[in-house]
Amino acid sequence: WVLDELRKSLEGVAKSMRRFVRDAEMARQSDLAALDAAALRIARQQLHQAGGALTMVGMESPALLLRAMEAAVQRFVHRPELCSDDAARTIERASFALIEYLECVLAGQRISPVALFPQYRDVQALAGVDRVHPADLWPMNAPVQAPALPVGVAPLPYGAEARSRLDSAVLRIVKNADPQTAGLSQGFAAAQAEPQVRMFWTVCAGFFEALAQQALKPDLYAKRVASRVLMQYATLAKGEHGITERLLQDLLFFCAQAAPEPTAAAATPALQAVRQSFGLQRHPPVDYERPRFGLFDPALIHHEDAVGNGKGLRLVVRNVNRRLASSPL
Repeated sequence: WVLDELRKSLEGVAKSMRRFVRDAEMARQSDLAALDAAALRIARQQLHQAGGALTMVGMESPALLLRAMEAAVQRFVHRPELCSDDAARTIERASFALIEYLECVLAGQRISPVALFPQYRDVQALAGVDRVHPADLWPMNAPVQAPALPVGVAPLPYGAEARSRLDSAVLRIVKNADPQTAGLSQGFAAAQAEPQVRMFWTVCAGFFEALAQQALKPDLYAKRVASRVLMQYATLAKGEHGITERLLQDLLFFCAQAAPEPTAAAATPALQAVRQSFGLQRHPPVDYERPRFGLFDPALIHHEDAVGNGKGLRLVVRNVNRRLASSPL
């Protein structure tokens, strides 16, 4: 019943935005400041209620997409000149993607909400948010047990020399996958008595091993995480033991994304330990750059099915979906 209500709400949002864009286009010829934003306020309220309904049934990650859409519409209320036809289409495509994703979930398919990242990123851009991450949509698992360090790792205490080595190693790993950073992280972990800090550095070692073995692509998101490890080091070196929970989540996300060849397992002991401790094998890698959902207007497909003239379109959709289903999520 939530999906049915959500579908109706999102259809109403699309209609309200199209009406506002049409009115705004006419007002540009006279006085845009005097334009009534009531249609946008209604759309924002519908998105707010829809997000609350999804949260209520435990769909927190998909609800983040609705909150991003709500934030974008709220921005249009204050700056109506930004609510263009392209912006309205972006919101509508995001709603198509969300409905399609939820239909797949209800059909019993195991699909990560990270697959909604292309739409989430586009909508956040409309909301004026430029720092988004695919792990925003990824739920973090609590560890069953702390990941174990490889045997024989020499402890490495914090200090100026250690920081210099870490700085240069992080720079090298994002440029040419130098494996030194993983070894440094293991040394930091071995030197720590605080369990949370020890775990953090072990997770870092797994992340850097994945990069070194090219089980991860060093894209913008991975590079940002690597630079934040340096910031966390600076905090820990001051004697503060607080670990940034969001940084830990992002590191674990990439450890889940890493898919080393079986022959490379021996070269990634920390990564294997992290994946085992956090149960990351349950999270298949997701191609978060490639849109999977929202590629077609569902109303168009349903209409073609209803009138009996949609055989060609249905065949195209089935073929596309078959290719998408056969590729990694």
